[in-house]
Amino acid sequence: MKKISQVVIAFCILFSGFSFAQHTVSYKVSGLKNSRAYLLSKYGSTFKIVDSCIATQGNIVFNHSASLPAGVYRIAFADSLFTDIILNHENVRLSSHISTLSDSLKVLESKENQVYHEYWIISSHIQDTIDLISVAGNKIYEENGHKLTPALDSMARKTYQLSAQLDQITNQLIIKNPGLYVTKLLKAYVTPDWLAYKKTPGAKIYKNKNAFLKEHYFDNVDFSDSTLLYSEVFYVLCNDYLSGFVNPETDTGYINAVDFILGKAQPESPVYNYLLDLLVNTFEDTEWEETFIHLVDNYLLKNTCTPDEHDKTLGERVAVMKQLKPGNKAPEIILNDIDGRPRSLAGIEAKVTLLVFWSSTCEHCEKVMPQLQHIYAGYHPLGLEILAISADTDKKSWVDAINRQGLKWINVADLKGFQSPVIKAYNAFSTPTFFLLDHEKKIISHPYSPKAMMEGMEKAFGK
Repeated sequence: MKKISQVVIAFCILFSGFSFAQHTVSYKVSGLKNSRAYLLSKYGSTFKIVDSCIATQGNIVFNHSASLPAGVYRIAFADSLFTDIILNHENVRLSSHISTLSDSLKVLESKENQVYHEYWIISSHIQDTIDLISVAGNKIYEENGHKLTPALDSMARKTYQLSAQLDQITNQLIIKNPGLYVTKLLKAYVTPDWLAYKKTPGAKIYKNKNAFLKEHYFDNVDFSDSTLLYSEVFYVLCNDYLSGFVNPETDTGYINAVDFILGKAQPESPVYNYLLDLLVNTFEDTEWEETFIHLVDNYLLKNTCTPDEHDKTLGERVAVMKQLKPGNKAPEIILNDIDGRPRSLAGIEAKVTLLVFWSSTCEHCEKVMPQLQHIYAGYHPLGLEILAISADTDKKSWVDAINRQGLKWINVADLKGFQSPVIKAYNAFSTPTFFLLDHEKKIISHPYSPKAMMEGMEKAFGK
């Protein structure tokens, strides 16, 4: 009995010790009216509410931050105002004034946020200067007929120097503050140093900095560190890499890029799974269909023993997309027009047929319709016909939109919305979606913009 009592006492002491391991987040916002405030966790580009409180006399207090993983969080209040902070198992005390929220922010307690705030002030000032130079440079570039000038060269050097200055300051903060979560974030955002790399023994020779960064852009990012998922590091850097180091002319560049990015992470790790989801979502419903197919076929389905319903759906979409490649016969369409008469794709006699998937509630569709009407007016006498398939579910809304916009081509619908078998057969889950067909109803192209459509039209009609 004595031994049992000792164990119970020891357990109680241990448990009571854990109960005191609490950290609070307190934020004094002068001028803030009594209202509810929220603490949100960040995961890539998304936010999730993890706590809330009533701000009383400008005091926002969250008492349950100890159990939250280290990462970037957002304190949101007054409908649209917010302050981002770092939580890493320490008390956080801040103060500010609601009218000058960022400029008056003070970190009263929390080493993580003192460093984070110091970096934010410096980087904001430098980035604002770079933005001003860029605006002025773009104006000069336009005024000089897109020709480079000595003034533009000087501006480019200045922005390069400012970026290098920010990297130098960031590196100093990293060295001075080892072991912090914010240090990992700062390190990830530092651009790899090409000049320093060239001095290392056996360094590979690159023709310029851009070529170096295309292979070394992620050198300062730890892809094995899943705590970085609780920030926007991977989201920002992956998007920056895709926009800055890929030639957006063909799918080949994007396929090489996604292979490069995914090759940085250990398969099936949390970081790898996040990156795969990010890339799939990035290329879904874009003109880069081959890249999307590559991701689904070679990563999402290939590396999954038992795909879930979402993965199966994407797999089915990819199967449909493969059937819709140029040269293939377009799936037959038989739907009723606004008068209830069945109209078929096969029954359309035209040199070229343009399929348009749209809906009366799609704002972008309404903006595109005048351009389509212009194309129709010019090419209909030459043998163009448009078959517009609506994703509407309400007939009145559909018919009213046709009459309001004066859409004179063939309009059909089954009023089943995106559950329509025709919508599924053409993978037309975003509107507007276009397909250009020849006289045999074979797919010529799948344009994603009126400009691409006009180019396809000119090619199809030889003018």
